[in-house]
Amino acid sequence: MVSAYRPVPFRPSVFPDVFFCVLIAAGLLPSAIVRAEPAEPPHARRMTPDQEVWVDASAGRVYVGGRVVLREGVLEMFACPAQTKEHESIVAVDAKGFLLHTSLLAIGAEPGTPVRFEPHYKPPTGTPIAIQIEWTDADGVAQTARAQDWIRHIDTGEAMELPFVFVGSSLWTDPQTGQQHYLADAGDLVCVSNFGTALLDVPAASTQSNEELLFEPFTERIPPVGTPVRLIFSIAPVNEPGGEAPTTKTGIVASPATTSIDEALAKLAGAAVGTGSTPALREAWQAVAQSEPAAWPNVLQTLSDASPLAANWLRSALAAASETAKQTGLKDQEAELLRQSIRSTELSNLSRRTAYELLIEHRPDERETLLETLADDRDEELRYDAVQLLLERAAEAGDEPNGTKSTNREAARAALYRVALSKARVLDQVEAAAAALEDLGEKQTLTDIMGFVTAWRLIGPFDNTAGAGFSHAEAPEKSLSADVSLVGKPLADGKSRTLTWSSYTSRDRLGEVDLNTGLAAEQSSVGYAWATLTSDTDRDIEVRYTSRNATKVWVNGDLIAENEIYHDGSAVDQYRAQAKLNAGANNVLIKVCQNNQPEPWAKAWGFQLRVCDATGGRIEGVTALQENP
Repeated sequence: MVSAYRPVPFRPSVFPDVFFCVLIAAGLLPSAIVRAEPAEPPHARRMTPDQEVWVDASAGRVYVGGRVVLREGVLEMFACPAQTKEHESIVAVDAKGFLLHTSLLAIGAEPGTPVRFEPHYKPPTGTPIAIQIEWTDADGVAQTARAQDWIRHIDTGEAMELPFVFVGSSLWTDPQTGQQHYLADAGDLVCVSNFGTALLDVPAASTQSNEELLFEPFTERIPPVGTPVRLIFSIAPVNEPGGEAPTTKTGIVASPATTSIDEALAKLAGAAVGTGSTPALREAWQAVAQSEPAAWPNVLQTLSDASPLAANWLRSALAAASETAKQTGLKDQEAELLRQSIRSTELSNLSRRTAYELLIEHRPDERETLLETLADDRDEELRYDAVQLLLERAAEAGDEPNGTKSTNREAARAALYRVALSKARVLDQVEAAAAALEDLGEKQTLTDIMGFVTAWRLIGPFDNTAGAGFSHAEAPEKSLSADVSLVGKPLADGKSRTLTWSSYTSRDRLGEVDLNTGLAAEQSSVGYAWATLTSDTDRDIEVRYTSRNATKVWVNGDLIAENEIYHDGSAVDQYRAQAKLNAGANNVLIKVCQNNQPEPWAKAWGFQLRVCDATGGRIEGVTALQENP
């Protein structure tokens, strides 16, 4: 579901002072407005006096000061804000994430989308960003290197060749104070392990698990800990090693291809993390970039089974080929081949979506006709566009050509909004359709529409000191009984604590369960929530849930999901897992572990959970107790 990966994006209006910084960086306001020190380095403007960030908008560069903090160990970051994740980052910078975000906007970079793990891995996207490091060695000689030169692949021992992309992180609102926090400020600034809260990330699968980290510091190339450095961020040239494959939109002229299309597709399909941008890959890319539209179905077929890295090469080559094809346009037969690809039940959703984008790029007048057939599509992005068309038509329903309103306008709008609501699977569209129907006098309840479970039994807190509670199985994991008394986490004075199950009904519009109020506002704690679902038959379901805490989920005693991740985003449908319900009563148990991070935004302890079909739709025939006895 796309909404799971649509966190609240950073917008300049959220931080008005930072918006002024964009104007300063672009030269539209004098830097004296924020009392900046003299511009340093030359030709760049300092964004704010208390942080080492300069922008040279005309040269397209952002300069950030920092220091080396790690030369050995495991890596999750290349760079983090000072005093955050310095134990797993090579460089600590004297800057906040939101200010670097704003600075990248000032040089023309565009934020993309964060990594997605469920139901299938999708790499992070955004403008590719090059990072150059400058420092002075012990002999006083100026040195430079790419950020990738300081990062080594654990398996191969070679320097990392993946690019960084400008994801853009997201905002979290403290429910107690209403204050907004930019999540990358907690450490996820320039990541080499995929994080949903990253400012910059690598566009290929890279695990957050300490047991499986892909990269480590290239110790021999890194100066001593404490060495001052300056990082220079710029939009990466498309032909830079480790960057994106070149496209004709960049003005690069591809040399004539000497590789057949079949050979080229085989080479691009074999692109692997760590190999970089080899001559063979570039030659294969050129062959696909110069392909005729009649060959595109073969490219789409290869794309269907491609790895994320190979998909980047293939899609950029198709984009280049499409630019060239605009000179002659698509023939009817070529357009029909793309329509067949869109309708295919064999191709992946990414391939079908790419076929759709190619077709409407050349024949934009077909867009609405296509979307009219896609409101029930299995691909969430195609479905999203189709539902958006329904919402647009609903807003205009009943309007006469002369600008007057027809007498049955409200009825016409309501009918279309009901259809849109029944087809919508993404939160923003569900909310839009529901709000429109509310305005027309039809009461809507989002928890019912989306299948959120609101009635739970809760028990806790148990102990999670040093994170040990995540792997330790308390009694609810072994058997469920409403009439038990259990020993919980000791009280602050050291006395023992007896726990029993208590009833909790969420009144939140999206079914969020707040364990700080339902149990106790204590850190280093474990809480359990238990719900009962009834099903009219045996069936497959998806359990989709969100939590800022480490979690495990069981359905009828079967562990279906576990995520030992703390305070890493909270978008709806953050995690997804498949499960089976039996006819009759079924037990859903979720374990939620809170750590002891001191930041205000890390006090959150809770979750929201819903049950749906594979498309994210509510399942008729599955009900949850709305009030616990």
